[in-house]
Amino acid sequence: MHPPTLRVDLAAVRHNVGEWRRFIAGRELWAVVKSNAYGLGAIDVSRACLAAGAARLCIVDLAEARELRDAGIAAPIVHLTATPPSEFFAALDLDVQVSLEDWRGAQTLDEIAQRRKRTAAAHLAIDTGTGWSGVAAASVKAFAKQASALRHLRWEGVWTHIAGADTLREQIAGFNRAVSILSDAGIEFAHRHIAGTAATILGAPGDAVRIGIGLYGSTLGEATLLLDLKTAVELRAAVAYVKRFDAATRLGYGSRASAEAGDIIATLRLGYADGLPSGLANHGVVYFDAEPARIVGAIGMNFTMVKVPDGLQVKVGDEALVVGDDDGIRLDDVARAAGM
Repeated sequence: MHPPTLRVDLAAVRHNVGEWRRFIAGRELWAVVKSNAYGLGAIDVSRACLAAGAARLCIVDLAEARELRDAGIAAPIVHLTATPPSEFFAALDLDVQVSLEDWRGAQTLDEIAQRRKRTAAAHLAIDTGTGWSGVAAASVKAFAKQASALRHLRWEGVWTHIAGADTLREQIAGFNRAVSILSDAGIEFAHRHIAGTAATILGAPGDAVRIGIGLYGSTLGEATLLLDLKTAVELRAAVAYVKRFDAATRLGYGSRASAEAGDIIATLRLGYADGLPSGLANHGVVYFDAEPARIVGAIGMNFTMVKVPDGLQVKVGDEALVVGDDDGIRLDDVARAAGM
């Protein structure tokens, strides 16, 4: 019995980057490869994205940037969260474009750049409604007045995070007001980047977009006919047990499903400890070759049961496709079935 396997299809990632670039029509695509590229391998995914035309990479921890640089990746890297001043030296050494969220940080970076006799590339984060990174709306005017005197920063970008469709319009308006105040103070930015995967589909403006989960084929549930994306991840699980029940039998924790007499139930070596959402209980499907099989009962820590369709032969050691580029098991399909 071997554990489940997860692989990424880099050809599909390259295809998806091409689709997003076509969709955004001339704007730059920046690939978000934080958290080891969503657990799928930052080095290989970054190379695939850059080969397909991504202009920059976005990370959340400087250790991620170090890994990319050590692998020989020279593309521009943006720190997509407010960079702590204690990490400015490391960021400059790694040629990472930092993000700032207050005057003290901007002043410190300017002083460091001056001592190094160079100009530091910086992005300014604006908090328009998430509470994460950014200059608060009430502080933008004061920041602009102070930061306009800095001479060793190159304002590479200004950005915000969009919380969701319900706040999109309000957040864009707040962002634009902040950028206008900064512009009036003489602070101009090379790039405005607002949109992530879902916000791009919803029409968020900006001359660059940051695509993360969309690299793998998800649109986060935002429907569009203008993107032909492929699910670029494949999750497979081996069959650990196959049982034919001669009498009605309750299945799994909480007895949330039952097998009827004559039913064949295959148990997969896959559970919530492996990341399978518990919400797929009695809702999700898997595929044996081209045949769908319904998940039955609760998702266990290590095991998940499926009802084998009539006439299908399944044996121990066979593999079920749990996530892949097929109807019902694409990323958004699985998320929808799990209630996510």
